Formats: sequence, C-alpha cells, structure tokens
Amino acid sequence: MPDTPDSGSSSQVEGGIEAPVVYFDTVSAFGVGAGIGRMTLEMEVYEPTAPGAPSRTRRRVVAHLRGPLPAFEALRSAVNQMEAMLTPPTGERPN
Repeated sequence: MPDTPDSGSSSQVEGGIEAPVVYFDTVSAFGVGAGIGRMTLEMEVYEPTAPGAPSRTRRRVVAHLRGPLPAFEALRSAVNQMEAMLTPPTGERPN
C-alpha cells in the first residue's frame, strides 16, 4: 500500500530554495544508453578584453543532464506546455 502523508505534513518538495538554477543556450550533445537519457547543456560566456578591443566569446558546458527515459518524457511534456503558453487564445495578446 502506498504511503499517505499525515494530515498535518507539508506536500512541498524539499530543496526547492537551495536547488541550483541552470541557464543554458543550447544542447550540444545528446543520446541514450541502457535506458538512460543524456544531454550536455552549454552556454556562451563573454570574456573581458582590453578596453576598446572586441570581446571574446567561448562555449562552456554548464551541466550534464542524465535520467531515465520517463523523466525525459516528463521534460518533453513540460516544454510542450511552455510552448502552448506562448500561443494566446484567439483575440488575446501573447505573453
């Protein structure tokens, strides 16, 4: 029988405040092996240069995303729902 929370306990997931925020610009590599999905997330980093010189840009891996395929299905569902939020109902302005 599944565990049921006590009536006085919180239903919030722990660690929400402490969890890191991962910003990325692109997924540079992805694959699957033994039922585990894999993605490499990257962002562009702008490096300071001498005054008046053009800035330098380089790519940096910010995270390796790993998980079971059902977790990636949940991620895909969330992304699809985010995209749906960008489509305004008829006659309304987009977000």
